[in-house]
Amino acid sequence: MAIITISRQVGSLGDEIAQAVADALGYRYVEKSQISEALSSVGFSLSEIDKYDEKVPSIWQSLSIQKDQFAHLIQAVVYELAARNNVVIVGRGGQAILKGISGTLHVRIIAPHATRLSRIMEDNGYDEKNARQVIRQNDRDSAGYLSTYFNTNWNNSDLYDLVINTSTITPIESVQMIRCAVGNGETKKVSPKSELLHDLALAHKAKSALLNITEKVDRVELEFDKGVAYLSGLVRSSVIKNKCEQAILNIQRVESVNNHLNVRDKTQDIF
Repeated sequence: MAIITISRQVGSLGDEIAQAVADALGYRYVEKSQISEALSSVGFSLSEIDKYDEKVPSIWQSLSIQKDQFAHLIQAVVYELAARNNVVIVGRGGQAILKGISGTLHVRIIAPHATRLSRIMEDNGYDEKNARQVIRQNDRDSAGYLSTYFNTNWNNSDLYDLVINTSTITPIESVQMIRCAVGNGETKKVSPKSELLHDLALAHKAKSALLNITEKVDRVELEFDKGVAYLSGLVRSSVIKNKCEQAILNIQRVESVNNHLNVRDKTQDIF
């Protein structure tokens, strides 16, 4: 049992290799459509998802609550999908979100610029100018997405267990390398902890839900253990304290809430 994340440069054949790996191992293939479906189930429309998914948010988007909600919900979705085990997750910052999770193999698929350029021109019928623009924009978006939402560098080698250059290694050889890494390494020895992943997903859903409480929240700390939420920190009133608890209880799979929030100004409750 394993979780595989695939980070890929445009024109590197990363999507094709990811699909082939999933087919060869009998794993579930998770890419944009499944991620979008999961995000839409928690309230994001497809047009809203397209604003943030693997893109650099605009200045106005960066200042919006919706951007912060997306940051939490994309992590929640990836944790939930990973919790099913035996999955290949393409992009979406999976290498950063699932960093340090046992039973996970992080793969990056790359190719030299000239190779990528040639493939994009051939596959899409683009001239060289348009193909260069595609590479430039995709690289900018991917790097900016990882930096914005996960405060990490897309090119940081510490994020990856295996880096494959498809200018010298064929897609078939790439699939074989990934299968070998899954079958013989630590990934196979240590299974992912589904319960931990579900708790991490719930924590991010809860943090997103708390953003919908428009009244001032001074400081809220939140942890989950086996579906139980533990709230602590400081809020402005008992009304807000209760709203925080109810917002979390409304999330599916939350068992209960231990609410230890302190009220900063109890005089505001006298109305």
